[in-house]
Amino acid sequence: MKTSTKIICAAAFVGILGFAGLSRVVGAKQPQSPVAVVHQHHIATQVAQASDGETNDDVQEQQEAAKLQPLAKITAKQAQQVAEASRGTKASSVKLENEDGNLVYSVKIGQQDVKVDAGNGKVLYAENDNQEDEKNEANRPKSSIQVPDTGDSERETNDDSK
Repeated sequence: MKTSTKIICAAAFVGILGFAGLSRVVGAKQPQSPVAVVHQHHIATQVAQASDGETNDDVQEQQEAAKLQPLAKITAKQAQQVAEASRGTKASSVKLENEDGNLVYSVKIGQQDVKVDAGNGKVLYAENDNQEDEKNEANRPKSSIQVPDTGDSERETNDDSK
């Protein structure tokens, strides 16, 4: 092969690689225009309003759990394992909560909420979903980790739609 043919082939190869690299850079995600950002925020606001506050409640619960997580001495997985062992069946959800100043994992098993101490991993008590007996709240065991009430934790809601 002639030297000039080799040079042309090498230049074509480098050109193709350069073009492929350039197309990847151009095809990378471009910053959104302010109009698109405002539009997306507006849609998100509408979705939050349309869901009767459930989306906002979920976000608030996640934010609260994120604040409480550094205080917990056991993981959600450990709390789930303890609750499942105590009831002999599988859990459907686990949430870290400030329950009247007590840091607990609320583990949903069947129709029960099993409260597990987030400090030592012991089952404190269990209550049926339809039971929430307020007069027994004073007699419930306290968790080993007490959380100061910030005024926005464990809001009571009238959520009978389940």
